[in-house]
Amino acid sequence: MCIRALLSACTGGRRAIPGLVLLVGVLLTGCQTTPRGAPDTLYVQLGERAGIARLTETLLLDIAADPRLVDDFRGTDINRLHHMLTDFLCENVGGPCTYTGDDMANVHRGLDITSTEFNALVENLVRAMEKQQLSTGVQNRLLARLAPMRHDIVNAPQPPSPELRALILGDLELSRYSAPRVDQGL
Repeated sequence: MCIRALLSACTGGRRAIPGLVLLVGVLLTGCQTTPRGAPDTLYVQLGERAGIARLTETLLLDIAADPRLVDDFRGTDINRLHHMLTDFLCENVGGPCTYTGDDMANVHRGLDITSTEFNALVENLVRAMEKQQLSTGVQNRLLARLAPMRHDIVNAPQPPSPELRALILGDLELSRYSAPRVDQGL
C-alpha cells in the first residue's frame, strides 16, 4: 500500500518533485511499524495491570518467606499494600493506573530502613521477576525506574565509623590524634 501511493504520486512530472519528497518522508514514517507482538512500553512488557499485580503478589509472598524482612511487614494490611504497590508500579511504568498514596519519603519516614533491608527487598523483587519469567532487559528497565527512589526509602541512622566507635568505646589510642605534650618534648 505504501509503495502504491508512492508510485501514483510520481505521475505529476517535475512540478510534483517537492510534493513527492514530502510524500516519501511521510510515507516512510507512516510505513514504519514495530514488529508484530513486540511490546513497546514497560507497562505492556510487565503484562499490564494484571501482570504487575501478579508480580506484586509474588514479591509479597517472597518477602513473607524472607526472615530478613518478614518482621518489618508484621501488622501491615497486606491487601492494601498489594493494591497500593500495584498502582504505584503501574503508574511508574507508564500504565493508566493512578497511585493515590504518599510519596516514598513519607511512606517510609520513621521506619529506619537500612541499606541491608533495602537490598534484601531488591533481591526479592529480582527473584519475583524471574519467577514471572520477565526478560533481563525488562527487569533492568524496572529496576532503573525504581533505583532513584532508594534515597527516599533508606532512612536508618548511619552507624558511626569504626574509628569513632572505638573512640566512643575508649578502645582507640588517643595519642595518635593529639599533639605531643610540651613536657614530653618534640
